[in-house]
Amino acid sequence: MPRQGTPRKTRTSGRPAARRRRGSPIPASNPEGASLASTIFHEEIAARAYELFLARGGQHGEDLADWFRAEAEVLRERSQP
Repeated sequence: MPRQGTPRKTRTSGRPAARRRRGSPIPASNPEGASLASTIFHEEIAARAYELFLARGGQHGEDLADWFRAEAEVLRERSQP
């Protein structure tokens, strides 16, 4: 009859587990190598996406849809003569 109670512990190699390396955190403003124009473009999209969020009544859950729509609108505005 099998013994009931606490389960057996498994043996380990005694070596510490390898640590996962995390990528460097991305700075909030102007990451290295980003041009001023791309930073301004990003800020324009963010501002427009926020306007769309507010226009929807500030309900969460559609952030990507707002971002993609804002990106399309900003690109369309920039491409017009």
